[in-house]
Amino acid sequence: LKMICKELNKEFDTKELMFAELKANKELIIKEKKASIYKSCDKGVGIVAKSLKLEANKDVFKEDNSYYIAVNTTNVLDSHGDLHIKGIWNKTVQEQQQKNYLLLDHKMEMGSVAVKKENVEMFLADIPFSSVGKSFEGTTQALIYKVSKDNVINPIAKEWLESGDDIEASVRMQYVNVELAMNSDDKRDKAELKTYNDNIEHIANKGDFEDITHFWVVKEAKNLGESSLVLMGSNSSTGVIEAVIDTSKQIEVEPLEDTQREEVNKLINRRF
Repeated sequence: LKMICKELNKEFDTKELMFAELKANKELIIKEKKASIYKSCDKGVGIVAKSLKLEANKDVFKEDNSYYIAVNTTNVLDSHGDLHIKGIWNKTVQEQQQKNYLLLDHKMEMGSVAVKKENVEMFLADIPFSSVGKSFEGTTQALIYKVSKDNVINPIAKEWLESGDDIEASVRMQYVNVELAMNSDDKRDKAELKTYNDNIEHIANKGDFEDITHFWVVKEAKNLGESSLVLMGSNSSTGVIEAVIDTSKQIEVEPLEDTQREEVNKLINRRF
């Protein structure tokens, strides 16, 4: 069976040939990933707002007058081969407090503001996957937007959150630190094999894949200015907690500028 590599948009006769070309183009692929702005909803990874209780975390999610919205979660491998790991949002939480809006549909417009940035508190929480409606074993680290119910100023957002109807959350992000993980036997790929071995057991949704030959470990990302309530999201393991939003995890990339795309494609297609 031929090996299909999405990143290179090619088929290979063997895993070894695929790994060799991935390794040759690793820095260019990482450069493109880091240059892109991602909205998790565009790749099918969003948050579904459900009325879930987190009894195990009652000391954390304790204010009845607040919504706790999980806008992103870790340990789920998405369809583009990206794995967010614990600690990905540490720097964002430190640097972006009261700088990120909660919007509707990623629209940077006054009429789409659900909660003003000064009323959004961000924090991280380790919670069971079951708390965000997933059957995976173990826990996930969620990036949480805590907002007072009194500070939801958009009537549409207010209605959806109060009703408990399914709605999703989506984070706007840019990757900062990305590493290639490959299950390679080639001695020249020691670093990539170590990254693979260090992270393969963290993938909660291994059952979604026939064979995980390689993936991209996202060790740090920025939350750029906002997260949004959307109808369809991309990370199935995110959500509102208490009136819980559950986000699904697939991530779509906003296209690069044409000149950037041409440059990167030329580099990727070059043979080394």
